[in-house]
Amino acid sequence: MLYDNSTRSAVQLMKTASIPVQIRGLGMARYKYENVSNIIRDKILRGVYKAGSKLPSILSLADEMSLNADTVIRAYRLLESEHLIYSAAKSGYYVVKSACPDLQEPSVIDMLSVNPAAEINPYKDFHHCMEKAISLYENKLFTYSPAKGMPELIAALAKHLQNHQIFAKERDIFITTGAQQALYILAAMDFRSGRDAVLVEQPTYNVMLDIIRLNKIPVTGIERTEDGLDLGELERILARKDIKFLYLMPRFQNPAGFSYTNRQKKEILRLVRKYDTYIVEDDYLADLETNPKNDPYMAFDTDGNVIYVKSFSKTLLPGLRLGAAVIPARIQDEFIKRKNAIDLNSSVFSQGALEIYLRSSMYGPHVKRTRAYYKNKMDILRGELRDFNCYVPASGIFACIDTGNAPPDVLVEKLKKSGLLTMGTDTFYIDGFAHSGGIRLCTCKAEAGAIPRAAGVLKSVLLKGGACDFGKDTDS
Repeated sequence: MLYDNSTRSAVQLMKTASIPVQIRGLGMARYKYENVSNIIRDKILRGVYKAGSKLPSILSLADEMSLNADTVIRAYRLLESEHLIYSAAKSGYYVVKSACPDLQEPSVIDMLSVNPAAEINPYKDFHHCMEKAISLYENKLFTYSPAKGMPELIAALAKHLQNHQIFAKERDIFITTGAQQALYILAAMDFRSGRDAVLVEQPTYNVMLDIIRLNKIPVTGIERTEDGLDLGELERILARKDIKFLYLMPRFQNPAGFSYTNRQKKEILRLVRKYDTYIVEDDYLADLETNPKNDPYMAFDTDGNVIYVKSFSKTLLPGLRLGAAVIPARIQDEFIKRKNAIDLNSSVFSQGALEIYLRSSMYGPHVKRTRAYYKNKMDILRGELRDFNCYVPASGIFACIDTGNAPPDVLVEKLKKSGLLTMGTDTFYIDGFAHSGGIRLCTCKAEAGAIPRAAGVLKSVLLKGGACDFGKDTDS
């Protein structure tokens, strides 16, 4: 029998329902076949249907649930598209072996990986957009498109960016093959004579540091804390007039999780404008912002001193490999020349699908779910680590523990042996920049229910090794 006592009443309701039905624990569905697939999916994930086991036949299941056979067929096809089941000719449907979870609690907690969790990725919705893109843009998909990007996507992005208080003209928006490509081009290109150095926060995104090293670009660091940058130090550095741009992340910074206040942004932008240089604003987690009044640097820029870079990797699909950059007019020719030399144009197929997704009603609800998903994890983590010398933001995906003089690599290895994967922060600093040790925690792959156990491991290992200032100074 397909259902037990816990779902029997829900199934009875589904038989007679002519409106969407929500089965407790299985979510809201619009159609009866979706409810059927929800019930079967739940049975697979709970291990009721074992790996390789045969599912009820279409006719027997239709009879048991008092449904049309076509409804069951559509439910099975949906599960097949999710790679949970497969069909065998003249035999029936079977459970895919990889679909069945290990019902034992995972021995390893992953707070290292930065790939978005599968359960929050909009595979089904985006699959629909990909199919729509094939039919809508069939004459464009397999030919070259403008190096600047598809005009349709640029128009959609211009409207989308307004949600972040960025009112960019379409002529200033450029599509890149991931935000990383935009960062690579900007780091390598010439801005003006005599200015070739890049100023970076410390710590900062380690991939940006790799880009700088590979291109042999002079680099200067400035300490980033929860309170922002030392404005006096920033002015001293900018006064040297060798900085072509300041690279920073405005919110939920990698690795520390810090965010700038609007006041800090205005002060930093004032100095950048005074010394006629640029800010490269890597706003990779704009969609996870929980404070609607917290605007990006570009929202305050009136003179073209901010280069805005946006990614869709962490809040949509990493494999999409699309980013966007808002480029000031005076450096656009150099930017597009280098972009064109790298790959002529970004994937037209991905651009078409993203344009459809942004214009649909799917993106907003997905972002809302994703924001709540990560905020919940951070709330749990903050409560568990309240006695640590660490910073846990309101949202985002990164938090950081200060380990003082203890070597992060040694601690990371001890944590790994105890079943917790993390990352030290040494690679987020330029060579020779003095800094304390730190451990980055990423919540992407860690289940919310596993975070208290992860905190227990951290307390055990770090306390035992005397590695961090556990138990903050309550007299300060």
